[in-house]
Amino acid sequence: MQKNWRQWWLGLIIVLALVTRFYNLWDSLQFQGDQGRDAIVVSRIFTQRDLVFIGPVTSVGNMYLGPLYYYFMLPFLWLSYPSPIGPVYAVAALGVLTVYLIYRLGRNLVGENSALLAATLYALSANFTLFARFSWNPNPAPIVSLVTIYATWLSLKKSGIYWWLVGLGISVLIQLHYVTLLAAGAAVGVWIWQQIQMIKQAKKTQKFWQNYGKISRKSWIGVLIASLILISSLTPLVLFDWKHQWLNAKAFQALIFKDKTFTTETAESSLTKIWSVLRETDGRSMQILAEINLGQLREFNRLIVLLTLGLMGWALWRNRRTSYLSGHILILWWLVVGILGTAAYQHTVFDHYIAYLFPISALMGGVALGQLYHWQIGQFKIGKIGVGLLILGFASYNLPKMPLKTTGWTVSEIRQTSQTILDRVAPGEKYNLVLLSESHDLDGQNYRYFLTTDKNKPPVPLEERGNINTLFIINEEKKSQKVTDLPIYEIVTFPNKVPSEVYHIPNGPEITILRRDKTD
Repeated sequence: MQKNWRQWWLGLIIVLALVTRFYNLWDSLQFQGDQGRDAIVVSRIFTQRDLVFIGPVTSVGNMYLGPLYYYFMLPFLWLSYPSPIGPVYAVAALGVLTVYLIYRLGRNLVGENSALLAATLYALSANFTLFARFSWNPNPAPIVSLVTIYATWLSLKKSGIYWWLVGLGISVLIQLHYVTLLAAGAAVGVWIWQQIQMIKQAKKTQKFWQNYGKISRKSWIGVLIASLILISSLTPLVLFDWKHQWLNAKAFQALIFKDKTFTTETAESSLTKIWSVLRETDGRSMQILAEINLGQLREFNRLIVLLTLGLMGWALWRNRRTSYLSGHILILWWLVVGILGTAAYQHTVFDHYIAYLFPISALMGGVALGQLYHWQIGQFKIGKIGVGLLILGFASYNLPKMPLKTTGWTVSEIRQTSQTILDRVAPGEKYNLVLLSESHDLDGQNYRYFLTTDKNKPPVPLEERGNINTLFIINEEKKSQKVTDLPIYEIVTFPNKVPSEVYHIPNGPEITILRRDKTD
């Protein structure tokens, strides 16, 4: 009966995940500069046979990721083209699958009750839902991270050969966002610990090397395969770097050692720097375990963190002689490495940087609620009531914040506005556009994508923006009275500042058209 109850509950949260990940997806879609840029790059793969060997550029450090996410998008964009919705459906489907796998894999890591509660938290989270409702390279990180953690558990509990799967997961993660290198650090730490245990075991016998080789053979084979996978996955990026004077390697070196990304003032002592990182762990802990789901309520979030960690400690004690101990330790270790790594980072840590820790946050919450669930005073099962009230409180905070409403400026309207530009362009005409918006994407990549879907009237490539006959200024902000006076390269260098036409999109931007004089 209890098992049937769990299955019904799982079914309900999967339905909830389906609704919150897919409902009104098109009209609430976030399609900004990054999404437009990615769609342009991927569409060229199947429309122009233009293969890519590098991925998106990072916002900090000016480094390129690997191209894996582009190839993930490829079949889905090809199916929906020219609509950009295909990859969005794929990301939403991964979001639903993540909810299920938190339960399915999590029950081996932390137990069935805790896993079910973790999946419930993940399904209800407005922030986790947000990152499953648009196409962006960090968005698949949660499911990949979850599988990687589970593969690490398999490597410890089942067979060292599963390290190949850990390597595959790490190879995917570091092509989604470079902060996920922290996951590689966590995995390497687990592997070193495993080797130490094997060495201790082999030392108990007289034939040390023979026994160590026998014990560790599968883990070494798994790591060898993992290394080959990692090297293969990075080959396109390395070849690009080699061809471009090691652009990425130099940027990475500057990010680590010169830009004070992981260091503060050089005059500080090592102990002072360590203390600074440890002090910052307070804020990072709150961000990862509470703030992303409960808002910026500092003292309340600190209390949640302390309770969560305290209940995790209780779970470790209760499960010290069960098969769940290693799963609890793995999750806590992944969390600690993530907190310390982001605490050492000296810039703002946005939520998408820690997307790979989303499942960890949910599992930690699930473990904490799982411990409360068993609390009772005499015959009074106060724990079950308390967990129910906490889930209701979590839902009442998150459900109204779900990103399900139609946005003020939809993808359909962006597409229709782009069509008005195409209607004013002759086939083969050299034109460019400038976007004035809160996103600060001057190139207007979201509009540019829809313009490129007309093969006869695409805007010029960005490297040819100085050689155009027509310039469209799309003014979404409407802050400047005279856009032709703005100190923007495309506008300043255009020879004719007298608008040939100014027109307005209903409830949308004002568009100013500049055309080159025939005498220019």
